[in-house]
Amino acid sequence: MAQQPTVGITDAERPRVVLQPGAAVKWRSAKPGIPEGPGDVPEGGVFGTIGPDPGWGLRILSYYELPDDDPRLRKVVAGLVMARSAALGRAPVPEDIEVALVLCGYGDDPPPALVERRRRWLHATAHETRPGATAVVEMDRHLLVKKPEQVRYALRHSDRS
Repeated sequence: MAQQPTVGITDAERPRVVLQPGAAVKWRSAKPGIPEGPGDVPEGGVFGTIGPDPGWGLRILSYYELPDDDPRLRKVVAGLVMARSAALGRAPVPEDIEVALVLCGYGDDPPPALVERRRRWLHATAHETRPGATAVVEMDRHLLVKKPEQVRYALRHSDRS
């Protein structure tokens, strides 16, 4: 129906340019610490970098026969496996275990420095919140992501310099 010429329209009755009230703000969870999206997942520092399916690394490690029966070695290797797979952005694979064992000084005639470093890492597991964290923190990320042959070569030639 058209507007009557004798009826006045106030500003409150005219169509609004801006929505009143304004658009709703993004809803946030009432519980702190619950991630609501990929940007909310903490990274770095004590959180590290979580890779896809780190539990699979523990599963394949449980089937893998380690050169030593020490349960502390399994914890150190697990930490290195999870760190390597996360750095590569994929789930753990058996090659990660092989690289972790080379970094721990297992293999053909390891340098004494690697054997001593392994002893230190194994001793530190009893005092760590996340067993194997010392090994992960001390490991050079560039060396950690290399193929097993490249890691062996790098460790063999770094001792001679």
